[in-house]
Amino acid sequence: MLASFLEYVLYSLFFLSLGSFSAVFSVRWPEKAFLSWQQEAHQTLSIPFQNVFLTDATKRSQCPGCKHTLAWFDLIPLLSYFLLKRRCRYCMQSISYRYPVIEALHLICCLPLLWIHPDTKLLILHALLLSSFITLAVIDAEHKLIPDECCVVILACALSINLISQTLESSVLALLIGYGSIYTLHWGYKAVRGTDGIGLGDVKLIAAIGAWLGIFELAPMLLCASLSGILYNVILNKKGSDSVPFGPFLIFSAILVFYL
Repeated sequence: MLASFLEYVLYSLFFLSLGSFSAVFSVRWPEKAFLSWQQEAHQTLSIPFQNVFLTDATKRSQCPGCKHTLAWFDLIPLLSYFLLKRRCRYCMQSISYRYPVIEALHLICCLPLLWIHPDTKLLILHALLLSSFITLAVIDAEHKLIPDECCVVILACALSINLISQTLESSVLALLIGYGSIYTLHWGYKAVRGTDGIGLGDVKLIAAIGAWLGIFELAPMLLCASLSGILYNVILNKKGSDSVPFGPFLIFSAILVFYL
C-alpha cells in the first residue's frame, strides 16, 4: 500500500512538472515565433533588425516584473504559488494565474491515467500527449496559432501508443482519412468563398488526434468538437464578430472521447 501511495505521489509530481514546463512554453513560444516572423520580414525588406526578444529560452525563469532570477523553491508547481500568496518574493508583483491553472489542468487530465494504464511506457506516452494537448489549446486560445512542435509530439506519442497496443493500422488509417478529408474541406471552402474556413494547423491537429484515437473514434470526436464549437458561439459569442479558434474544441472533444 505504501509503495502504491509513493507511486501516486511521484506520478503526480511528474504531471505537475509537465504542467510547469507547459505554462512556461505557452508564454515563450509565441514570443519567439513573433520575433522569428519579424526577423524574416525585416530580412525580406532589407531593413536592419534589432533583437528585442523579451524572454530568452536559454535562461532560467525570471519574474516578468523585476527580472529577478527565480530560485528552485519559487518554482514548485502549485505549492509555491500559494505559499507566496500569489506574489513574487522579490518585488511583490502578482503572479499570473495561468501557471497554477495549467499545472492543475495537467493533474486533472493526467491523474486518471494511473487507473487506465498500469504500463509505465503507455502512462508516460499518454502524459506527454495530454500535456502537448493542453499546451496547444492554451496557445491557440490566446494567439490563434497551433505550434508544429506540439503536433509533432502528439503524433509521435500517438503512433508509439498504437504500436505498443498493436493497433497501428487503425491509427495510420485515421491519420490519413482525417488529414485528407479535412484538407479537402479546407481547399473546397477556400475555392468557393475565397477565405479559410478551417486553418491548416487544425488540419494537422485532426490528423494527429486521429492517429491517437483510431478510425472508429474519429467521427465521434469531430461531431463533439463541432457541437461544442456551435454551443460556444450561440451562448458566449452571440455577436459572432470574433473568430473562434477550433483547436481547444478539438482537444476537449478528443480527451472526452478518450476517457468516455
